[in-house]
Amino acid sequence: MKRLFLSFTVFVICLAGIGQAPSSFNYQFIVHRVSDEILPASAISCKISILAGSIYDTAVYSEKHNVRTNTLGLVTLAIGNGTDKTGSLSSINWSAGNYFLKIEIDTGSGINYKNISTTQILSVPVTLSSNTADSTSPNVVTDQIFINRKYAGTFLDYRQTGPKNFYGPNLIWIKTSLEKTFGKISAYSKKCAFSVGDRLYLRRIYYVPGGISGYWVYQIENDSSINYRMTEYQYDHKVPVETWFK
Repeated sequence: MKRLFLSFTVFVICLAGIGQAPSSFNYQFIVHRVSDEILPASAISCKISILAGSIYDTAVYSEKHNVRTNTLGLVTLAIGNGTDKTGSLSSINWSAGNYFLKIEIDTGSGINYKNISTTQILSVPVTLSSNTADSTSPNVVTDQIFINRKYAGTFLDYRQTGPKNFYGPNLIWIKTSLEKTFGKISAYSKKCAFSVGDRLYLRRIYYVPGGISGYWVYQIENDSSINYRMTEYQYDHKVPVETWFK
């Protein structure tokens, strides 16, 4: 099987009926080869699993899809409408704990699946978390599940900028193969331990230190748990880093 990975994942909810928990929701992702080239107009098999508790726990729901990528490598799945189902999507109690979405792909016979991505579901739509919504309520809206990990290209190089004054922070500017999209990514560090060719990801983590309110922390990481906290404002493209997750 060709080596593939997801460049990013986007969750979009499609309502089956206002006031009822939907029986399915849409999930989109783009498939890239390791060389960063997209995989266009290709047949693939996907296995979708929802894990409860942690990425190591047993799936409470799973299903399979046979689909084709479009000319841009994009795949759109209606989770809940697959085949070979185990468990019940509608019976999941989304407020009971942490849930993770696991994506596996096979470009061949559909029996040799490779784990591509396992991502925590940080927020669930109002229409998924409640079966008792009032169809006349103005608060019933189509919501989105948050993206918390996004592919940022392969690592090419970095530059140590150094503090502008004695009390300034140490910053590194990281160059990836997707520099045209992200520019040089700015992070806090004196050096960079990424290796050329490492697949890099942007991740955001929500911290609630006081148990009442929280805040997002953004980092750039590879597949080997090396990570650096990113600056909140990316000067190269002159945008707040949070805009990359919207």
